[in-house]
Amino acid sequence: MRFSWISAALLCLLVAAGPAMAQKKKSDQVQPAAVTTPYSDVRRDNLLNGLQIITLERAEESTVRCDLIVRGGAMYDMVGKTGVVALTQRSLLAVNPALRDEMESLQAKIEWGVDWDTTWFRLEVPPNNFGAAMEILARLLVVDSISVDAFKRAQAEQIEKVRAGLSAPQAADEAFLKAVYGDHPYGHNILGSELTLSGLRQGDVYDIFQRFYLANNSSVIVSGKISTEQTLRVFKTLFGGWIKGVPAPATFRQPLPIVQRKMVRIEDPKAERTEVRGGVSGVKVGSNEYPVSRLLASILANRWRKEAAGIAATFVAERRYLAGPLWFSASLADGEATAVLRRLMEGFSAIGGASPVTAAELAAAKSELLAEYRGRTVVDWLRDIEVYQLPRNQPLTVEERIGAITVEETQALARKLLEANALSVVVLGRPGEALKATP
Repeated sequence: MRFSWISAALLCLLVAAGPAMAQKKKSDQVQPAAVTTPYSDVRRDNLLNGLQIITLERAEESTVRCDLIVRGGAMYDMVGKTGVVALTQRSLLAVNPALRDEMESLQAKIEWGVDWDTTWFRLEVPPNNFGAAMEILARLLVVDSISVDAFKRAQAEQIEKVRAGLSAPQAADEAFLKAVYGDHPYGHNILGSELTLSGLRQGDVYDIFQRFYLANNSSVIVSGKISTEQTLRVFKTLFGGWIKGVPAPATFRQPLPIVQRKMVRIEDPKAERTEVRGGVSGVKVGSNEYPVSRLLASILANRWRKEAAGIAATFVAERRYLAGPLWFSASLADGEATAVLRRLMEGFSAIGGASPVTAAELAAAKSELLAEYRGRTVVDWLRDIEVYQLPRNQPLTVEERIGAITVEETQALARKLLEANALSVVVLGRPGEALKATP
């Protein structure tokens, strides 16, 4: 009986120790190492007001770069008030006319701008002057309000810039966007017109400031020789009081389809060459189809180089938060404009079916696009993720996505875009037979 009791006790001990021994054996096994990528050192933090701060420490660099992005670009210009978003930024900057001088005293460089989708500021500064430089910028965005004098100066400057006019290539670009988008927000000049700018009031600018210059509608990307902790201290101190609100969504209707070919001819006696533009509304950068549209643009460009050696033309699938254009552009001598434009139009339209994409063309286009993406910096990708609200893992998945694109998928998008819209074409140049005779 004693032997049986001891045996039973040992058996119980072994059963009880089993899971622990199994766990120890499992822990003794070599665990797979975490996968390290160029984005492994990226850190994301949010202030209480919703301002997103993305940091990337780079001890080997000598400076600090800071990109501050406000998700409010010229597409939010109101009807009859085009140019108001650009004027808002200009009015803010006019509050401190000595901004560049103050930055230069800190050995810092500052740039700014407004595009279709964002208002942005970019600083490059020595690490020891980062806090002082950000304090100057914070005074514009967080502390200072837009004064009457600053608004009036900015308004006069922007009107003067519009009066100076556009170069022939710029005017052709603008006319093309107007032809494709009509009264859609992408169809106007970012700076507005003299008429709309003259009618703007300080309250219009203040309204844009209140609607879009919000902490939770903005992102900051800081990279270089500065720690995440230092960066957060600066922003908590200087931008912690930036107001938050309800960001305006980009809920615009799609541009109206172009049901038949649209040809716009613009006479410009000062133009030295004939500017031609043509294309259709494409897809937005956040769409799964966007890489396919980039491949289409590359295939069109490669075909043109083979078929029209010596005549330069570009083909672009433009990056936009909403549906950007897929288009071609060329600057041509008067004598060649008519024939070359006809070939450009025929080649662009043919990819929709008459001259389908081949496997070799697709492979070459993929190689070019992959090389471009591999050449992009981590900061470039981080900025795109914030501007266009892309998935945060997109830099790590884009190669797989491009590799999986098939000839059939490429052809399907070409057909979809060209069936949805007829070609819009702009010809700008000196009056004459070439301009009048364009197809």
